[in-house]
Amino acid sequence: IIKLIMLFLTINKGRQYKMTNVNLKNEKNISLYGEGEFIYLHEKDNAFGDPGEYKVTLKVPKANAGEYIREINSVIEKQVGPIKEVLDRAKKPYKVVGDEVHFKAHSQFKPTIWNKDQTKLTDKVVWKGSTMWVNCRCTGYSKAIGSGATLLMGPVQIDKLVEGTGAPGADRCPFPNRAVTESVLPVKEVANG
Repeated sequence: IIKLIMLFLTINKGRQYKMTNVNLKNEKNISLYGEGEFIYLHEKDNAFGDPGEYKVTLKVPKANAGEYIREINSVIEKQVGPIKEVLDRAKKPYKVVGDEVHFKAHSQFKPTIWNKDQTKLTDKVVWKGSTMWVNCRCTGYSKAIGSGATLLMGPVQIDKLVEGTGAPGADRCPFPNRAVTESVLPVKEVANG
């Protein structure tokens, strides 16, 4: 092994290896448009532990999702290479569900939410069914558990707002008010004996 290293050094003597103007980051900016299915834009989702994440899942019709999928797959291909088997196993931030494609974006930081007339939405709570544009940075990764891409969420612009009365997960009773004088269940009479 030492002889091989010495041979390499003598052959490459005097050569300088410079990495100038090389972009080591494998990422692209993508602006997704779709209907929000799973939305945590006003508070972090802590279901999988602290510190939690802001996140959104967008439903996009399959006919409109082709460009987004090609952009994401090009980032993955640049990360893992053009080998089809490796590309098929790579983790993707989208899933095809029937005639829709569900894209998942997330962030550690609260996104700025804008209306379509370019005004900030600070006091509105965005609920499922709202349509929106989400600016994302698609970033490739290679780790011991596998390779793939993730969508890091940036600012959000709401097209059609479906608004709720409270933040998702707020301390409210999830049941309707059922204050009635009589029970709807039959009562069994108990004999005192």
